[in-house]
Amino acid sequence: MNDVARPGSAVPAGLSPFGVGQGEVMRGLATLEARTRRSVWNITPTLTFDPEDVAYSLGARSAARGVQLSMVVPPRTLRLHPLLTSFMPQVLLGPALSRTIVVDGRIAVIAGPDTVDGATTAWLASHGEFLESALRLWHATVAESRPALPAGTEPPLDRRQLEVARGVCLGRTDTAIARQLGISQRTVARDVVAILEVTAARSRGEAILNMLGRGQHSRT
Repeated sequence: MNDVARPGSAVPAGLSPFGVGQGEVMRGLATLEARTRRSVWNITPTLTFDPEDVAYSLGARSAARGVQLSMVVPPRTLRLHPLLTSFMPQVLLGPALSRTIVVDGRIAVIAGPDTVDGATTAWLASHGEFLESALRLWHATVAESRPALPAGTEPPLDRRQLEVARGVCLGRTDTAIARQLGISQRTVARDVVAILEVTAARSRGEAILNMLGRGQHSRT
């Protein structure tokens, strides 16, 4: 599905350009999120934590409206993104081979080939063979997947702790994080201890590397 179309080639029926470059693709996803009503099914072969990624706010907005959010990632992702099960406790681990997002079961955003300059591209499938293929891919992938967290298990970090983790990754001091979130420095310090434990880190610097998928354990 990564070879959906190339410059100069004929575009199949039901397929249209969605965006070129990460910024344009994310703006397209933000527009699409506002129109989503029921579900977002996401297959993501590679995922690391970006503290400035707008995708987290888009997901939070959808969840607040009652949209069902489902994601499948490869098992190795939990080493690259130790915060993932806190952001998305329902995430599944499975054979995520092709980046695909299915919205409301009726349209799909499919990753295309990079441009010659290395920019990401994405295509929108509204009907036809590519939408049907995306739906089949999703259901087949889910059938081979398992929950990352056992049933009844609480997420390792809560929402406030994730905001503290984001501040830590952005290089903010405990004082600055406390001021931004309207909590005490003592609470921030306790949250940082919890973050170090979840990320298997011995220091703040090591926790940052682990959260960003650049720590030693992420290379194994």
